[in-house]
Amino acid sequence: MFLKNKNFFNDPAPLKERTEKTDVQEEKESSGKEQKDWEDVNLSFYDEAFMARLQKLEGYCREAGRKDLLEQLASIRAYLASEKFSVAVVGEFNRGKSTLVNRLIGRDIIPTSDIPTTSLPIYVSGGEQESITLKTVNGQKQYPVAEKSWEAIEEEKKKLRETKGAILLKRNCSLLMENDLELVDTPGVNSQIRGDLSMAEQALSGCDCAILPMAAIAAFSESEKLFLQERILMKKVPRIMVVLTKLDLVEEKQRLSVVESVQRKLEAMEAEIPLYLSAENMAEGWEERSGTEAIRKQILAWLHESSHIQLKKERASQEIKAVSADLATVYQCQLDIIAEKEEKRKETAEQSKQKLLRSAQIQWDMLENDMLKRCNQNFEWIRSMTEERQQDVIEKLTLELTHVANPKDWWEKDYPYRMKMEMISLGNILENNLQGFYTRDVNWLNHLLEEKYGSAIPPQNQRIAEKGVFRAPMVQQAVELEDMKRSRLISRVGTGVATVGGYLVGGLIGLSPIGMAVGIGGGIISEVFMNKRVESQKRELARIIREELPGVFSGSIETVERNIREVYISTIRTMKRTCSDWVKVKCDAIDAAQKQADDPKREEAIRQKLAELRGIGI
Repeated sequence: MFLKNKNFFNDPAPLKERTEKTDVQEEKESSGKEQKDWEDVNLSFYDEAFMARLQKLEGYCREAGRKDLLEQLASIRAYLASEKFSVAVVGEFNRGKSTLVNRLIGRDIIPTSDIPTTSLPIYVSGGEQESITLKTVNGQKQYPVAEKSWEAIEEEKKKLRETKGAILLKRNCSLLMENDLELVDTPGVNSQIRGDLSMAEQALSGCDCAILPMAAIAAFSESEKLFLQERILMKKVPRIMVVLTKLDLVEEKQRLSVVESVQRKLEAMEAEIPLYLSAENMAEGWEERSGTEAIRKQILAWLHESSHIQLKKERASQEIKAVSADLATVYQCQLDIIAEKEEKRKETAEQSKQKLLRSAQIQWDMLENDMLKRCNQNFEWIRSMTEERQQDVIEKLTLELTHVANPKDWWEKDYPYRMKMEMISLGNILENNLQGFYTRDVNWLNHLLEEKYGSAIPPQNQRIAEKGVFRAPMVQQAVELEDMKRSRLISRVGTGVATVGGYLVGGLIGLSPIGMAVGIGGGIISEVFMNKRVESQKRELARIIREELPGVFSGSIETVERNIREVYISTIRTMKRTCSDWVKVKCDAIDAAQKQADDPKREEAIRQKLAELRGIGI
């Protein structure tokens, strides 16, 4: 849910003012205070039956002590109450999210860079007085719209040691002001900073439209596909758009094929997701879906659709059904125990606990299989990346070898250094990407754990690409080679002596031209033989490089794969311990229900709640 609707700052302002602000979540002090906050929200434009279902479900969650479900329902209320049309720009870092937002509002206000720069969600809305406001749990601070303000905000965050919060940007922009439109720029979801994914999640939960920028130079990666499937589509976001950015970095003759490839992948998802290009004149036939104006036009078309309220209600209904089903499962379990005769209650309670454990075990096994599958997908990427890199290195080294004058010297001095640098470069590439992949997978797992078990697991801090492997001295084959530099020196000295001798003898006997020719001819013949030996050495070393380098790369990659598997398995073990704690809490609830089963009023109350919950879930 986008942060502004959670009332985390306890802002006493009326709804219209409050819904224009973004607050940071803080724990409610009491359930009575929660009820008052929710009742203050005006949802009169929804039918009474719908709102009655929502209110009744809130009461059941409060009675059951399910704070997690109460927060979910609070988010639903805030989403329904929002008066703005919210557009969340989400995706991986360095994909052009901030650049796109800047273009949509017509001014380069938000910082952009090739490295991650957006560390907090930025909520951009209309306002006659332009300003930037940093909001954290400690309060808020306002800055002028200027480049130095962003530096000041970063310093303030460091001083407060805050990783949670939001930045509110007011922009005097007709697009935002006339249409009550809000744009949300979010941190990269593949960032290794904990919480960056949840910030995007919150924006998606409360948005009316999601824009997913993809860079054309690496469009529709596996991680982007999973994010689209598991985050945006699962969130039932009413409207979704993919924007292809950085097409200017692709060769002109290849641009259309890149665009068509992304289009085919989107069509294969069968979700009716339109594709737009961030810049004009990049691909023939895509003129109507190219450039900032085309993207603005589509957003406004969605904003003015008559079905807007109905789509919000349908999305909220799906979430209400999920909450209702969760509570109904607990009550049904308690009812099954109470319904048994006294002598069988203990047995039934045990059976219920065993059933719960078996069901949980199946879910854990599925999560384990999914994590191992994701781990194996990393192996495929590692192998693909390494094979490509390996071939490049072989070609680069063999080409360099063709230009050296002394193969022995190059083999013993230059070659080990070149290989070490290439392996370090490969290690850095693997480390950066694998950490990103692992963070993405842990975030995915935590999303499911938080939804099902209300808990999360910390990511491992272990290095996945073992740097020692790539920084170790290069072990190379010992090859007996003649030192061509020394041999040439000896050869040239001999040639020079012959030449001098020729001059001397020729001068004495009057045959200078013949003596000089003999000397020069000896030098030419010697150099030819020497060049042949050099070429022979180069061919031998090139053969060794082609045969032995694959083994060097393979050995390093096996270590990396072993490391990443250990990290994933360790994460899976932690996940199972977390889930086991959840099962224990549920089993304790079953035992408590068994002890309270003698109260007939309790049985009737549970039956009534269960019937009503099933009605709410319809």
